[in-house]
Amino acid sequence: RFSPHISTRTGYPLTVPHRTDAAMSDPIVLKVAMMCAGCSGAVERVLTKMEGVESFDVNLETQKVMVKGTVTQEEVIERIAKTGKAVEPWSD
Repeated sequence: RFSPHISTRTGYPLTVPHRTDAAMSDPIVLKVAMMCAGCSGAVERVLTKMEGVESFDVNLETQKVMVKGTVTQEEVIERIAKTGKAVEPWSD
C-alpha cells in the first residue's frame, strides 16, 4: 500500500511505501535548515532512498521534517546531514 506525499520542490505527489504494522515507531521530528525548494528537495530525495523510511513530511516553511518508519533518529540525522543541511531534533 502506498501513501501519497506532495513534493515541496515540484508540487507533484511522490509515493513512499506505507506500513501499518507494529514495527513502526513513533515519528521522528527534526528541524532542518532549508532555505529553498532545492534544499527541501535534497532532503526528500535522501529520505525516499533511505531503507526503513515508511513515510515522511518535509515542510520548508517551518523547517520541520517528520519521518515514520523503522529507522532511528540517529540514522535519519546522519543521512540528512550528508546533504550539508544543519539538522537537530525538533524542540517545541
